[in-house]
Amino acid sequence: MSLILATSRAQTQLMRSQLTPRQVALAIGVSEASLKRWCDRGLLPSVRTVGGHRRLPIHGVLQFLRDRGQMVTRPELLGLPPATGHGPIVYDRARAEMRAALVAGDEDAFRRLGYDLWLGGNRLCEVIEKGIAPAFADLGLDVKHGRVEIFEERRAIEICTRFLHEMRLLLPPPAADAPLAIGGTADGDPYTLPTAMVELALREAGWRAESYGTGHPLRTLKAAIETVRPRLFWLSISHVSQRETFVRDFRLLHDAALSRGVALVLGGRGVDHDLRGRLTWAFCADSLTGMVDFAHRLRAASLPSQI
Repeated sequence: MSLILATSRAQTQLMRSQLTPRQVALAIGVSEASLKRWCDRGLLPSVRTVGGHRRLPIHGVLQFLRDRGQMVTRPELLGLPPATGHGPIVYDRARAEMRAALVAGDEDAFRRLGYDLWLGGNRLCEVIEKGIAPAFADLGLDVKHGRVEIFEERRAIEICTRFLHEMRLLLPPPAADAPLAIGGTADGDPYTLPTAMVELALREAGWRAESYGTGHPLRTLKAAIETVRPRLFWLSISHVSQRETFVRDFRLLHDAALSRGVALVLGGRGVDHDLRGRLTWAFCADSLTGMVDFAHRLRAASLPSQI
């Protein structure tokens, strides 16, 4: 079944870009008059239709909820899973509950946990790093030791992929003059989630981030740097199939980035001590949060990106 066919009715509603004041007021348990006053004061962004009706962008509504710690009484009206937004959740509990939801194939429960962490004021890089990634690490151990079937792990990856895509649609679009970041994985590295997570975290940080997917020969990624001319290029490394070829071709990638002022960023569980000693880069991220923080510094810096 395709991702489109598998998307639930709630997710489809969530993807709508604008909501009515009545929908939002009912969702958060306030009067429509109060909601409109918040809009008039600039606390909630709103636009007018051709007919003069007020509409609220979904990303503005969710940012308002995050900023105020506002409880959500009827999350389904915003396209959120039932019981979303009923209070803060700690990472240790989220990790265990996310793993259980993934093993069970309970997509709504996984989405609810992800939204609760994010609506609680956490950055997406933190939600991923402290909640989602550890849940998958635990799931990987379960597969290794035979406690979970491979199909359950693959199903979990699809659930998470849909959630990341959903979150991407909910973020405000990056500014037209925002710096561009592109990235992906090298040939022989099929892991889709890490590069999708980087894209999402950088978009929340205000970058025009685009993941080019997985399994690229490094020579074609070099061509991407030369053609697209991003400010930042990330290479997610979960697995290196042919190490010597990878190291050789990576030098060409590095030279192309260096000559064009592109910050070359590496990260992933495949970046071991040996690779660190043989590769040259602008930044090697030990964490997604660290990478986002580097991107913030890079955006603010007037110095050349290759540091």
